[in-house]
Amino acid sequence: MGVLMGEKGKKVWYVALYAGALYGVLRYFFGLAAPFLAAFLLVYFCEPYLKKLQKRTHIRREILLGGMLALLLFLLAAALWSLLSWSSVHAAQIGEGIDSVRGRVGDALHGCCLFLEKNWGLDAAKVERAMQDSMEGVSADLWESMLPEMTKRSWACCKRIAGAAAFIGISLISSLLLCRDYENILERLDKNPVFDVAWNFMEKIAGVLGGYIRAQGVLMLVITLIAAAGLLLGRVGNALLLAVLTGLLDALPFVGSGIVLVPTALWQLITGNFRGACAAVIAYALCIAARELLEPKLLGKQVGIYPVAMFFAVYAGVKLFGFSGIFLGPLYLVLFKEGAAALWNGSFS
Repeated sequence: MGVLMGEKGKKVWYVALYAGALYGVLRYFFGLAAPFLAAFLLVYFCEPYLKKLQKRTHIRREILLGGMLALLLFLLAAALWSLLSWSSVHAAQIGEGIDSVRGRVGDALHGCCLFLEKNWGLDAAKVERAMQDSMEGVSADLWESMLPEMTKRSWACCKRIAGAAAFIGISLISSLLLCRDYENILERLDKNPVFDVAWNFMEKIAGVLGGYIRAQGVLMLVITLIAAAGLLLGRVGNALLLAVLTGLLDALPFVGSGIVLVPTALWQLITGNFRGACAAVIAYALCIAARELLEPKLLGKQVGIYPVAMFFAVYAGVKLFGFSGIFLGPLYLVLFKEGAAALWNGSFS
């Protein structure tokens, strides 16, 4: 009990209360403020570049920001369209590949039945028919059980897409409105002493988050280049698109580069491209090695947080907040680290 008494005890209580309040805010109020916080961070990071562009072009900052955002949305839409086009074009090839695999399985089954007839005296036709009926029954049962779940998940996916579109739209509109009055707002708030403390705190948070994004960006680029080199050397179709997907998905915790490269290796093996299968496996191993070697250095340099702590934050975030905990977990860790340090050092007193 002595630890909770005196000056240090008060600090412990302050930090504990801050931790609980921070959890409550992220749990119940973050969804309401998230688009506006995203708009603030966007304007905060773009403001220095917009100021330089405004001096050169004499165009208002909100118009420049709107142009930049429109270009970014166009590139994202083009990438999404390319992905959908690629999926539709290759869906038929995947179907043909599945039919080919089924044919091979049927040939192997027929050979096994002939072997049983020759060595055990069983009727090959009856055995093959019975096994095919059994496999068709299992397939039908699986389809009947999977269809409701697929419908449910599709509806949930559509809701997430609609929510993400609304989030992006509100964030972009808010960023344009904020960019127009950004300097005026800062001038008015600058006279408030409470604002100075809050602004310093927000700048620290923005710096840490910016460092985290830069570190993940470097890792994504390295993973993409490794995957592209491996898949191109293996003569895998659509190597560049698969490499970009590998880099993007590798940045998501609990997903990693294997979500793309392992199925790619299996598919190349099934279709007879053994060189491509080996290249995909080697690229996967190199991607894992690159992340393990670079992540501690980049996160330690840019963020100042150990990778194991960030991984724990993601795990705890998923447990506490659900899927959004992938992002809220690290955010909670960053906010708690900076806030607890400020409270302990008396910066808020």
